[in-house]
Amino acid sequence: MSTQKEDVNVSKAYGRECLLPKEEFIKTYHVNLSGLSSTEASEKLHKYGLNEIKQAKPKRWYNYFLESLFSPFNCILLGIVAILFYTDVYLADPPSYANIIVIAILVAASTLLEFFEEFRSNKAAEKLKDLVATTTTVIRDGKEIQIPIKEVVLRRYCCFISW
Repeated sequence: MSTQKEDVNVSKAYGRECLLPKEEFIKTYHVNLSGLSSTEASEKLHKYGLNEIKQAKPKRWYNYFLESLFSPFNCILLGIVAILFYTDVYLADPPSYANIIVIAILVAASTLLEFFEEFRSNKAAEKLKDLVATTTTVIRDGKEIQIPIKEVVLRRYCCFISW
């Protein structure tokens, strides 16, 4: 394996702001090192809303059921049922349903087991997500305080800088 050094143009990838010295950045973007006032943060929170990504609606139970019913394993079994229906029922003089019934029971059992496992695990994951509270440290009124991430508001620009 050859190791080649790749040249990365930081100013092209991230913009000129990433290369500015701290003092020049503060001056250019009017950064207030004492942070936002509580009033200013409250107004921005009211004006722009919570800092949250809109989540897709959770799946309904029947979506999990249909996904379980038409899993790859069950699709193979359903294909076998179709073939057996042709060979054991349509072509056979005395029709035989025994093989079809056995495979149908396997499909039903597989579907139900997968459905309950998937449905329960997703419900548990949703509850766990609600229990996890992520916080961050911000400066309000010149003091560092911890707030939930969803209550973070920005003064002006979306720049996350650590000095």
